[in-house]
Amino acid sequence: MTLKVGYLGPEGTFCEEASSRYSKKLKKVELIPYATIHDLLLAVNRGKLDEGVTPIENSVEGTIGIVTDMLVKDVNLKIMQEIVLPIGHNLLAKKGATLKNITDVISHPQAIDQCKEWLRRHLPKIQIHLAYSTADAVKQVGTSIETGIISSLGGRDIKRVFAAIGTKAAAKLYNLSVVSKSISDYPDNMTRFVVLSKKDHARTGDDKTSIVFTIRRDRPGGLYNILGEFASRKINLTKIESRPSKKALGDYFFFVDMQGHRNDKDISQALKNIKKSVAFIKILGSYPRTK
Repeated sequence: MTLKVGYLGPEGTFCEEASSRYSKKLKKVELIPYATIHDLLLAVNRGKLDEGVTPIENSVEGTIGIVTDMLVKDVNLKIMQEIVLPIGHNLLAKKGATLKNITDVISHPQAIDQCKEWLRRHLPKIQIHLAYSTADAVKQVGTSIETGIISSLGGRDIKRVFAAIGTKAAAKLYNLSVVSKSISDYPDNMTRFVVLSKKDHARTGDDKTSIVFTIRRDRPGGLYNILGEFASRKINLTKIESRPSKKALGDYFFFVDMQGHRNDKDISQALKNIKKSVAFIKILGSYPRTK
C-alpha cells in the first residue's frame, strides 16, 4: 500500500526537502504538494492524505501561528514525527549572471528579511521583489522573468538582471546557477517540521509530548499550579508559549512541549491531574525526539 504524504509546496521548498528526508524511512510513499497549510491540514483531517508535513517553528521567526491555531480548533490531528532542518539561503540566477551585474532580487518576505544584512553589504542598490514562496521566486527567475531587459532609471538605460533567494534543490529544478551560497544573516537558522496524522507515535524511550491548554479565568496562580505538576515530577519542559485564543483580550492558549511520552507514568499522572484544573486541554501528540 502506498502512503500518501502531503507537504506544503511547491517543489523546491525546504518543506519538500524535509518531506523527502522523512519519506526515505518509508517503503512506498507518494509525496503530494499543497498550496496552503490550511488545505494540507484539512486534507489529512478528512482522510485524503495519510500524513502531512508542515513547518511549525523557525529559530528566527518563531512559531507558525496558523499551524498551532488549526491544531487547536480546526482539525483532530496528532504530531507523530518531527524533523529539524538547517535553513541555508542561496542567491540563484540564470547561467552567466554574476554578483556584480545583478540588479533585482526576488523571494519570500521571510527569506528577504533573513538575508537583509548580506544584501545590504553586497548588493546595496538592488530592487527587492516579493514572491509567494522561495520556490515560486526561483521558478519566476528560471521560467518567466527575462534577464537582460532594459529599463530606464534616473535618465539612463539599465540592463536588469534578476536573481532569487532559494534552495539549491530549486536551482537544480529550474536550471539556475548558485551565484552566492549561504547568504543568510543567521548561520544557525533552523526550522522544525512536523508530520501530522490521525495517530501519534508509540513509545521509543526518547520522546517528546506536545499539549495545549487554557486556564480557568479569575483563578490566581492557575498557570503556576499547572506547571508545578511537571516540576514536582521532574518532567523537563522544553518549550512554553502562549498565543491569543482570539476570543477575548487576555484569553490565551498555552502550548507546552516536554521530554517523555504521554504514556510514561509521570507524564500520564501529571496530565490526569491537570485535566481537573484547566478549562481546556488537548494532547497534540507524542513522538520521537530529534537529536
